[in-house]
Amino acid sequence: MTTSTRADEKFRGLRPQEWDEVTAPPQEIADGTRALLPDHDGDLTLEELGALVSAIAARPDLWEPMVVADPGRRRYRLMYEDHRIDIWTLSWMDGQGTGFHDHDVSGVGLVAAKGMVVERQMLLPQGASRVEMRPDGEVRTGGAGYIHSVAWGEGEPAVSIHAYSPSLLHVGQYRVNEQGILARHIEHGRQELMDFSIADVDPSRADFS
Repeated sequence: MTTSTRADEKFRGLRPQEWDEVTAPPQEIADGTRALLPDHDGDLTLEELGALVSAIAARPDLWEPMVVADPGRRRYRLMYEDHRIDIWTLSWMDGQGTGFHDHDVSGVGLVAAKGMVVERQMLLPQGASRVEMRPDGEVRTGGAGYIHSVAWGEGEPAVSIHAYSPSLLHVGQYRVNEQGILARHIEHGRQELMDFSIADVDPSRADFS
């Protein structure tokens, strides 16, 4: 049995986590995170998103209290939000991944703070790129419509910091139906992302390949 098959059987069909962790950041975390934001009132550029997540990753006093090692599901906890941005700490355990998705009209910046996570982007005609993200390593950014997947690589848990601007209201989850047709399913921006249908068709694109 492959790693992707084990992950499929373990995590397929899970319900989203409790909403309190995705709507109400601790005040001291929100205050400390807000202090790192650029001094303007507009949406952040990709360069600003990358600099912001790097600055947060360098502040374990902000993200370590948000870490949850949960082998049952990926945990994502809100650090700060306002009209232009939302910022998250994500905790990843073995076998946890998002499947391929986009962030609708929002730009994204993400960086590893602990352990290692793997980012993939679909390649044509088959396969996927693979970027191993580690602390003090590469910062990834993408504009509206940026399609990728993110998954655990190393660590118990691995931790990554993600920021979205404008605020992440919707995501597009990519799924393949029984006829082999790829479709984009619009989900709430705080819905837990999880899909194995693309990996079922092309194992080289699996989160855990």
